[in-house]
Amino acid sequence: MATSTSSLSMDPAYMAEQYTQLDRAAKDQLLTQQYNSANAELKAFTALRTSLTDFADSLKDLLGGDSVLVHSATASNEDVATVTADSTAASGTYELHVDKLAQAHQIALSFGSNTTLPTSGDLGISVGGSEFVVDLSSLGASAALSDVARLVNNSADNTGVTASVMRSGGGDYLVFTSNETGAANNVSLSYSSDGSAAGDTFANAITNQQELTAAQDASVRLGSSSSITLTSSTNSLEGIIDGVTIDLKQAQTSDDSPLRITVGEDTGKTAENLNKIVKQYNDLMDGLVDDDIGNDSMARNIKSLMRSSFQGVFEGSTLYSIGIEFNRDGKMELDTSKLEDALETNSSQVSAMLTGENGVLAKLNDSLSPYSDRFGFLKTKVDTLTNQLSKVEKKQQDFDTRMQNVYTRYLNQFTQMQITISQLQSSMSSFSE
Repeated sequence: MATSTSSLSMDPAYMAEQYTQLDRAAKDQLLTQQYNSANAELKAFTALRTSLTDFADSLKDLLGGDSVLVHSATASNEDVATVTADSTAASGTYELHVDKLAQAHQIALSFGSNTTLPTSGDLGISVGGSEFVVDLSSLGASAALSDVARLVNNSADNTGVTASVMRSGGGDYLVFTSNETGAANNVSLSYSSDGSAAGDTFANAITNQQELTAAQDASVRLGSSSSITLTSSTNSLEGIIDGVTIDLKQAQTSDDSPLRITVGEDTGKTAENLNKIVKQYNDLMDGLVDDDIGNDSMARNIKSLMRSSFQGVFEGSTLYSIGIEFNRDGKMELDTSKLEDALETNSSQVSAMLTGENGVLAKLNDSLSPYSDRFGFLKTKVDTLTNQLSKVEKKQQDFDTRMQNVYTRYLNQFTQMQITISQLQSSMSSFSE
């Protein structure tokens, strides 16, 4: 009677995988730690660089002309004019009287309904003394006034006039309007008839043209009873009051009260602008104490520079006097009451303290420039961290390749072992029969 033997079997692939995992576990853990650390630091410094660059751009905008201080301007009658003020406007009250609005010149040529138009000759059009010519020979026999208007408007040489067609019960009108207002922008027309009836009709229409609107400059008298008169070719007046733009809407009669313009500090908008800077500062400081970069020497240097930039005396006073202060947690805050008092007392000093040549924002910009510039220290830091992360990834790839070779070796060994066991089992089975 045959004696049975127990069968021994194994999965070479499973065994090779298990042994390979044992071999690589410690190194995998080390490389994962290195990758996570480098990746977290890279993300933190990339975010810091973006925040610092945005902050620096805001500072440059403010130092380049967009003042933190905001001025407001109001008009006593917005039906007559609306006004706006920029940072250079001086506070005060001003009066003026709008005698005339600037107007664009407009003339009309009158034609009967279904008038036949000439198909030859040059139509000369002059705007403010600058002439261009439209060749009517391109018109077809059944051309309409709208075709003439299209030729004028589409002319590459058009010097500033728009043609249009108006219709009434008594006939049609070809209307020419200067694109610019002002007395200097008169529109004049010329045409020499070719002797045809259509040509003569067109020439007569030009001779008998009607002026719909005269070319006119805006005229404004300064003060309530002054005879000082200023003129402008447009209805948008700049330079009458420093930093103030006046957009005229309607002329006044002699009995109307003067238009009163009041210019002053807009403390609400100024506080809003300063609070944006305060928030950006605080957000940056929060980023500088991030767990991933808080102990980095560069982050500590930036943090120190930002704090020190707000210390000291500016234009003979401290920032605390205009409402910029720090709480116990080191966060910057704005006391709007102090800011309003400082603006009422001496707004020019506040402006100089903030955006002047020796102001706090200039000091802060100079301190941060080596880090925030396009090729500054932070870019170098980010590039270095990027390279470090790439090296860790390369180590991981190389290690994966080596471990694949180890796996292959184990697989071969366990496969051979399985073959040997199978052979032994086969031999033992034959002896037991």
